[in-house]
Amino acid sequence: MNTDRPLGAGLLALGVAGIAVASQITVRTFNDDPGPKLFPIFACTILVICGLGLILTKPTDQGRKMDPEAMIRGLTMAGLLLFYALALWLVGFYLASLSAVFGLYWIIAGPQRRVWWRGLIYAAAVTGSVHLLFHTALNAFLPRGILF
Repeated sequence: MNTDRPLGAGLLALGVAGIAVASQITVRTFNDDPGPKLFPIFACTILVICGLGLILTKPTDQGRKMDPEAMIRGLTMAGLLLFYALALWLVGFYLASLSAVFGLYWIIAGPQRRVWWRGLIYAAAVTGSVHLLFHTALNAFLPRGILF
């Protein structure tokens, strides 16, 4: 059984529901900060695009089999995202983002293609780009940690 279409429908429904819920958020800010609904709307838009991609692609005759190594990598990435959420609260955007992007690179690259300095470059580039986009261009506040 090909699970791409049900997964795509689930992602599409989750994305649309997330956008609807995030659009209901009302917080008055003292400057032109886009507010707390910007990040959830961006994330849910990505879910909608991925869901549509899964629904609209032609299914193959053979189904994809999930090997245990891929399952472990996926669960590790999910754990890393939970770590990122906790780290945002504890140490703020910059340290949390550097470590999370490096960790995601380390997991995605796999043992054959891992190079520590390349991971550091990716982490610095992604963190710097998000800083430029949200803090500088959109004048949004990035999370500050309670420890630093």
